Amino acid sequence: MQLALVAVQLEVTADVLASSDAYQRHLAAAVARAVDTAGPADARLVVLPEVSGHLALLALAGARAQKAKTLAGALASEAMRRPFAVLRGAATARVLEPRSAVLAALAPDAERWWKSVFAPLAKQHRAYIVAGSHFRLSPGGELHNASLTFDPDGRLVATTDKVNLIPGIEDGAKGGLGLFRGDAERIPIVETPFGTLATLICYDGFRCAHTKLERFVPVAPTIAARGGVTVVANPAANPWPWRERWPFDDRVRVDQWEAEGLPGTLRSLRDTPFARFGVTAHLVGRVLDLHFDGTSEILDGGGRSLARADAPDRAACVSATVTC
Repeated sequence: MQLALVAVQLEVTADVLASSDAYQRHLAAAVARAVDTAGPADARLVVLPEVSGHLALLALAGARAQKAKTLAGALASEAMRRPFAVLRGAATARVLEPRSAVLAALAPDAERWWKSVFAPLAKQHRAYIVAGSHFRLSPGGELHNASLTFDPDGRLVATTDKVNLIPGIEDGAKGGLGLFRGDAERIPIVETPFGTLATLICYDGFRCAHTKLERFVPVAPTIAARGGVTVVANPAANPWPWRERWPFDDRVRVDQWEAEGLPGTLRSLRDTPFARFGVTAHLVGRVLDLHFDGTSEILDGGGRSLARADAPDRAACVSATVTC
């Protein structure tokens, strides 16, 4: 079977997120370009970046939020517009922190919108789509960074919660979002005509922790212990400059990613049944006080690049057709 693998390096700007209609058009155009780039194949897998669904909160927000200078300011503006929803969020969320209450209030509507965008796109293009990641509020009030997978009939076939949270950004540390961790043992493995598919959201594709003190679970060996997969999707959003020194050691971020991210993980597990192929899709661009860089790529099971974006700071569709 010929399988087209496509990583959508999605570029986001204030104009793209000016409204839900504008963002939906941007996402639909990106998926259409991805399918066109892939060309004819027996099956297609399109992967979008991490955090792309988080940004739906801005696209769905009111005009006042669009004028904010920071993400925190935009959320505060939206909280003022929907005070009763925020009160419900505070009662629902398991983390008693104002920002978590706002996210808990807004997440369900944003998730419904995210599903309404990608289910039809998967059906329209007859493709498997890993729809980046978004905020998911669980029935128990836990707020997760989660990724949805849709099949070519537009059905939701997997919901994957991120296991490893970035210290000081996603976790419960000061300044973090206070998100809850997923369970590495419960990451869905989807059966498809081209084999099996699992999603490891960004940091979950790493083979080791960024710091010595944080809680970190190597997820890839857990997938290998379950028999491995044909393809691992790796939606990513890197908030550090790609070609500059990153904050945790003296390496340039791209070199650290190559050594410890999905390429390094695949190399370290090349003699185990982890994955035959990997697809990393990066978010790029600037929105409010947020900045993302990264080079999307398609990898073989030994961590070698089959296709890679030309630059880490502009939109791209990266594709490779492989035999499964």
